[in-house]
Amino acid sequence: MESRIATWNGRQILLVLTLPIPITIFIPYGFVSIILAILILMKQVLLRVIFSGPMKRSLPFSDPGWETITISNAGCDVYGFINFQDKKSDLVVFVHGWQSSSEKYTERMNLFKSRGFHTLAIDMRGHGIAPDTVEWTAGKVINDVKALLNAIDQSRINRVHFYGHSLGGFVCIGMHHDRHQGWWKENYGRLILESPMTAYSKIFELMFGKLSMLSPLLKKWALRGFNKIHPELDKGLTWEDIDMPNWGLPKVPILLLQSKNDAKLGRYHYDLIIAQELDVQSHLIESLPHSRNRVNKERDDLIVQYIESEMK
Repeated sequence: MESRIATWNGRQILLVLTLPIPITIFIPYGFVSIILAILILMKQVLLRVIFSGPMKRSLPFSDPGWETITISNAGCDVYGFINFQDKKSDLVVFVHGWQSSSEKYTERMNLFKSRGFHTLAIDMRGHGIAPDTVEWTAGKVINDVKALLNAIDQSRINRVHFYGHSLGGFVCIGMHHDRHQGWWKENYGRLILESPMTAYSKIFELMFGKLSMLSPLLKKWALRGFNKIHPELDKGLTWEDIDMPNWGLPKVPILLLQSKNDAKLGRYHYDLIIAQELDVQSHLIESLPHSRNRVNKERDDLIVQYIESEMK
């Protein structure tokens, strides 16, 4: 069972709420403890916001053509949905976005399945049928994806390709950092990114835009919290490490499918990828929205063309 590391649990918060009462009664100038308690609780509220999971869930994946697999990683159940072809083939791994689920990928997975690819989708923690997690981080999702890949039958797989949408793109990009290794990396094929997030710092700015004066302090708390949650990072992360290129720099061929009028993330994240020296085939798609994009003819035609010309 997971426990809180960067944030306090209910008992600790209750103690902070009640302790000032006797202090104020029995100690001169004890009212100062009330002010301190308020400041401490404000910090805890902000940390809870930084490391909170999604507020709502999308529908769970239910297509009978895929088998549900469940593993445990660091005390948390991880759910994936896999379809193996009858013969050895390439595998495409799908990682969805924030407050989405594998179910949203059904039609896109079928584009690959119908062309002979194994397909695997993962529900991030707190999404789809996956349980909520204490202190949500993209780092936990990366570790879950790696654990899921280690649990499947590798002998049936040639190369491994990844498809990440929005936050899922951030996860897929992060897996290219040297700290993440595995059989899948040694057999990496291609990376498909759809309207991806590439910089957490930009998301952080949107979350706390009205508290910009506290930005240096909030950044310090966020980094300290992340490094506590992820002690496996020996040197820890700095603020520069949460954006491309330090977050991850894929040295593989990339298909970049970008919503031209991205109402969620804008063009910043796309421009950050283009600014890197990478092998990118990019498309700005006028008809493609960031969300509600299960089927989009222009994008889907580009995917099929890419499969036929680059992945066969």
